[in-house]
Amino acid sequence: MSVGATATPAPGAGSERQPVLDGVRAISILAVLWTHLFPLRVGGIPLNESLGIFGMALFFILSGYLITGQLLKQPPVSSFVARRLLRVVPAAWICLALVWWMWPVGLDTALSYLLFYANLPPQRLVPPTDHFWSLCVEVQFYMLAALMLWLRVRAIWWLFPALLLAITALRIGHQVTASSITWFRADDLLAGACLALMMHSRHWVAVKAQLARAGLVPLLLIALLACSFLPHPGLNPLSFLRPYVAAAFVATLMAQPAHPLSRVLGGSTLAYIATVSYALYIWHLPLAATWLGSGDVVTKYLKRPLLLLVLFAVAHVSTFQIERRFNDLAKRVGAGRRATPAPQEGLR
Repeated sequence: MSVGATATPAPGAGSERQPVLDGVRAISILAVLWTHLFPLRVGGIPLNESLGIFGMALFFILSGYLITGQLLKQPPVSSFVARRLLRVVPAAWICLALVWWMWPVGLDTALSYLLFYANLPPQRLVPPTDHFWSLCVEVQFYMLAALMLWLRVRAIWWLFPALLLAITALRIGHQVTASSITWFRADDLLAGACLALMMHSRHWVAVKAQLARAGLVPLLLIALLACSFLPHPGLNPLSFLRPYVAAAFVATLMAQPAHPLSRVLGGSTLAYIATVSYALYIWHLPLAATWLGSGDVVTKYLKRPLLLLVLFAVAHVSTFQIERRFNDLAKRVGAGRRATPAPQEGLR
């Protein structure tokens, strides 16, 4: 991606709302929920962690894509930071407060969570909120994006691709298939960012024509699943390609809105799951750590339907009574300063 590439959306760049992204977001959270709440074995091979890697890859691709799309609109830095943090922090802090009321933690651990660096060495991630590592990676990316916005937005045209390649090289050098540490995991976010840059460049029309080829959607889905496979034990060399394949998969879905999978992903049920996905994510492990997830193997899984029912109820309330209020506040921050509408919000 060249520094001189245009920051104006090319025809068909997808600046309008894309229902398929809601579906991708829903599939992402459903994959994570299955990873943590249900056993998954095929031929005796445990696949839960592999499914989780698949879900989180989609999670980060969407986030990198949508945040970079916002950067290219060049909002005021203060407005950008306030809007992003208001969408993530309040619900996360409320969840943490309730969890720590039941399971107290030390001051160092609490600060690392509240300031979103618990995933950095020495890691302070503790159950039942160890899944907050992804929020740490996410918020750290927000800060990088804000820095780029403050310094020079055009720099992202070369910096984000360079960082993506650097992290891939770092993972190869350290032979890391997956990690919760930012410099081993931010490549998925950066691949999504590079997808946004491509879709806002003069090259997108030609690329989109190539992505519209028949059979490419299932091929890329199979490739992404292969790249997400986590062998036990061992290293999956295909994992180094995961960010690139995941970005290509999402791009192909957007380039083929009439594809059967794209149409399924654009359905209303998945749209609702996408709407409450952030709350589902932050609350599922804390709820599973209560009586709802206790007992021996049989008892625990007999309780799963009740756990899911409570989880969706909590997520609904959290989304529409807490998140939505702060989201409305976020929309008012810097209102009237944008020249163009904000892009579709994605996974936070």
